[in-house]
Amino acid sequence: MFKNKKFECYLLKNRIPGVVLAVLMTVFMLMMAGRFELFNRLDSKTYRTLNEIESISNPYGSDVKITVDRADYLGYDYFVDSERQGSYYICQQDGRYAILLLKSNDDVVLNYTIKGRMISGGSEYSSIIDGITSDMGIAVAQLETRMYPLIISEVDFPRIYYNMMLLVLIVTVLWSVYVIVRCIYEVSCPWKVRSVRDVLGKRADRQTIRDIDSQLRYEMYYDQYGIAITDKYFVCHGMWHTDVVALDNIETFKKLRTSSNIGSGKKKIYKLLMVDVDGVTYEQDFRSEKDINEALSYLSDDKRVKR
Repeated sequence: MFKNKKFECYLLKNRIPGVVLAVLMTVFMLMMAGRFELFNRLDSKTYRTLNEIESISNPYGSDVKITVDRADYLGYDYFVDSERQGSYYICQQDGRYAILLLKSNDDVVLNYTIKGRMISGGSEYSSIIDGITSDMGIAVAQLETRMYPLIISEVDFPRIYYNMMLLVLIVTVLWSVYVIVRCIYEVSCPWKVRSVRDVLGKRADRQTIRDIDSQLRYEMYYDQYGIAITDKYFVCHGMWHTDVVALDNIETFKKLRTSSNIGSGKKKIYKLLMVDVDGVTYEQDFRSEKDINEALSYLSDDKRVKR
């Protein structure tokens, strides 16, 4: 596909790091979702009876889904920072009782499907048991033999947490798809790449890209350290971006030496400034004065070069 298309290969090289990063992020997020059983937790296993829930090997902290025919309000509410979060209900099924912590406000709920987390009762559980046994006039031990030991809490089910994890996963996958599609689009239609259009302007079209490819294959005089010079174009092809300047539009070349405080001491920086007929300046850094002088030797024109 990319045979004899050097310019497109430069663009592909720019996009590969982003594609690899996007794919790695997606794989990592999918692995984390699998590790924490995200999809199973979002679609909690449905149980038909309390007996089935009791068969769970490690019930504490498990997420379950069960439909109860009837649940009655016990008169106890659950508060967090003085705000009511839910109410305690009791349900009966096949001679077994279970306490539910629901968000409902009704005294009686019928055919109610609860998606909740198994939690230990603590002091609330003990108070509720004491209240029930007191009303029924039976011993606590007698009721506990028929009572499921954990509370099925709709309030403690981390729905928001799971949804946020799912949202992050979806955004990561969509981002990965976007990066891959953009890579394919820009490599297939390089004249529509923003950086190319910014430099070439109206000249950026399919024919211009063909001309650049032809120049890079047959009329290239210099190709060092990511800089390619042909009869008609100056092409910078680095790891992260590719820029192209049409030389027939350049009026002046200038060499500029500056310095930057990087690490210990000052580092010399050599810049090639290219000024077009409209006064727009393009600049490119070079590794050393030798490299910039060599590049200038291929760009030299007594009427244009100033050193």
